[in-house]
Parts: sequence; C-alpha cells; structure tokens
Amino acid sequence: MLPLWKSRWEHRLAEKAEAYLRESFGAAAQVAPAALASLPYFIADQYALWRAEIFGRPYVLMALRAASNASAEELARHVQVVKDRSSTQTVVLVFETLSPSRRLGLLKRRLAFMVPEAQLYVPDALLDLRERAPRAPVHEVEKFSPTSQLVILGALLRHETEAPSATALASRYGVATMSISRAFDELEAAGVAEARRMGKQRVLTFLSHGLDLWQAATPRLQSPVRKVRTVGIPFPETFPGKVAGESALALYTPLAHSRVQRLAVAAANWSQLVRDHGLIVRDAGDPAGDEIETWSYDPAALSTSDVVDELSLYLSTRDHPDERVAQAADQLLENMSWS
Repeated sequence: MLPLWKSRWEHRLAEKAEAYLRESFGAAAQVAPAALASLPYFIADQYALWRAEIFGRPYVLMALRAASNASAEELARHVQVVKDRSSTQTVVLVFETLSPSRRLGLLKRRLAFMVPEAQLYVPDALLDLRERAPRAPVHEVEKFSPTSQLVILGALLRHETEAPSATALASRYGVATMSISRAFDELEAAGVAEARRMGKQRVLTFLSHGLDLWQAATPRLQSPVRKVRTVGIPFPETFPGKVAGESALALYTPLAHSRVQRLAVAAANWSQLVRDHGLIVRDAGDPAGDEIETWSYDPAALSTSDVVDELSLYLSTRDHPDERVAQAADQLLENMSWS
C-alpha cells in the first residue's frame, strides 16, 4: 500500500514541486511520500519526506515545515541523518520561501535545495535553475480584497466549481493577472479554495459550492460601495452606469420604486466619466439629480444586464437603515438559484 499524504499542506507543496520540475525540465517527475526507517523524532517533526525521480535518478526531498528556523549548519546535519538512513544519496531540501541569507548559507555548504516556482539547486547533478523570488506567504485576511470578491461572486453567479486560469479571469474582469494571482493566494489562505498549476497556468478549485461556498465566504465579503454622489446626467442614454441600490431592488423584488434613480460605476472610472459625460454635481436629495454609487470593482464585470448582479446588490444593501430595504435584500438571497 502506498504511503498517504499526512496533510493538505504537504500534498499541495509536493504538487507544486512536481509541477515545477515538469515545467522547468519537461520531465514527468513523480513525487510521493517516503517511508524511511528509524528516523529521529526531530526529523519527522521538522520535515515532510518524499521520494522523487528527476531524469530517471532517485532523490529524497525534505520539505521544511514553516515552524522550523533551523540554521544552514543544522540543515546540513539533518540532511546527513537522512542520507545515512536512505539508499539514495542525493537529498534535496524543499522550501516554500527562502530568505537571501538562508539561501547563501545553503549555497556555501553546497546543500541541494528547491523552492517551487523559483529555484532548484542540486550540485551533484549540475542543476542550478534560478527564476524569480517566490511570493511571500499570504496570511488570512479579515475582509477579501475587491478582486477576491469578484472571483468568488463570479463563480457563484456562473455556478462554477473551478475558476478558469488567472489569465482568463484577468481578461474576463478587466484586471491585472497579478491581481488575480494575489486573489488566488488570498482565497487559498482563507480556506475557501485551493490554487494549483496546470502547465503554465494557475487555476483555482473551490472547496465548497453554491450556498455552502456563499456561507463560507460571506463573513469576509463587504459592500462594494465606496461613495455615493448626487449628479445631473445631461445625456443619460449614453451613461454606462448599472441600476443599483433601491432602484435595483425594486426590479428584483416587490419593493416600491424609489423617487431618485441610483446607478453604480467603477470608482476607478469616475474622473473619466465626469469628463466624458459632463456630469453636474448636485446637492444630496435634489430630485433633479441621480445618485451614483462608485464601487471598488466594476459592476459591469458581474452583470449581464442594465442592473447590478444580485449578490453585489445584497452586499450593498443588507445593512440599510430602512427595514423595508434590508428585508428586500434578504429576499434577493431567497430567490437565488445556487446550482
């Protein structure tokens, strides 16, 4: 019976190492848990041990757990302990991230090491591949970033169980690929999804779906509304705003139509919209004006009509001081199709 992965962290890092070897060398590297006999407790406590083949040559991989702060000298002694108990003499340390000072210590001692997606150094095999510094670990956040919220809401509205690649999502939502990649890290750190590589692309798999995913994500979701302004719109037929707020709730639920129309636009586009459409600033409550919400992400990214999407609308109105409006927001969720 094959040894099993002991933790999600170990399995995920092993997959990253395997993908890195495959992408870097075109080699179908096989990484699997290793069962070495008579290892001291401190080795099992600080490392996950794997077996791998690179270009047909066997290796033992020692993946350092985040809690370990062993020095380069201590790492060298630990590697020797594993060598003494293994028939494989090439042992490679594996790190999620590696500081410049620690890297220098490893190089000085000619210790083989790998940082998936960043570097592989195996002096015995004359391998020294350096690409870029790895991203620092992303810690769990109290509230999702606007891009992370886009990814979550988009998946829920489209009933997706797996997000497209970071590149495809960047194109879909009109944001930078780097922002999507950071969103993947954030969602993974929050425990609602797992990111992995498929070839050269990064994809995201959600750990729950539909209503379960919504409930898991809701505590970290926030209203997209940054500011509300009252303006006159000289040419409303060309203005790109999406119907929002109470105006949108009146279209989705039995809530009565409000006296003033409310629209939503991306905050990043506000200055350009003022110039292009000649918007006229009016006093709040002016019946001749329209209310414009500026959002932290583009409302058009999630909407296929002239009205904002239901989930963003719920987040923007759930805490409304008017009980009628808050109840209409709750009704939005009751009418949602989650699958």
